[in-house]
Amino acid sequence: MIPWILVFAWSGMIDYFTESPVFTDANTASWIHEIVQKLQLGYVDHINDGFLSWNYIVRKLAHLSVFGLLVVLVWRALYPRRFAMVCAWVFAVVCACFDEWHQSFQPGRTPLLSDVVIDAFGAGIALFVVRMYLRKIDSSV
Repeated sequence: MIPWILVFAWSGMIDYFTESPVFTDANTASWIHEIVQKLQLGYVDHINDGFLSWNYIVRKLAHLSVFGLLVVLVWRALYPRRFAMVCAWVFAVVCACFDEWHQSFQPGRTPLLSDVVIDAFGAGIALFVVRMYLRKIDSSV
């Protein structure tokens, strides 16, 4: 029961991230700019210059990690059932699709198919790490 509570709590957090104007592109660029100034890193180029800017990289790493954690939580809720990893990945990708669709209704947010691909990739990476961990445990026993 607790693993599913964690899944739905994290799904609710993803919904909050999408719903909240705090996490728009402009706001995260502002945060990065403030962090750079507080750390006294001097002038840092490309905070919000589009593709491969610091803002872009931070936002896409957030997608990777948020959906990576989601897939691990779902996998843990399903484990040791057969196809737990496949089902967890499909769940995460479906959630990513709904998240981008949800963004289409939010001011200042843009739904992107590329974000769904990044979310799916993040979920895949997380499951790969879990699989390698499980292999390591099995080989040491």
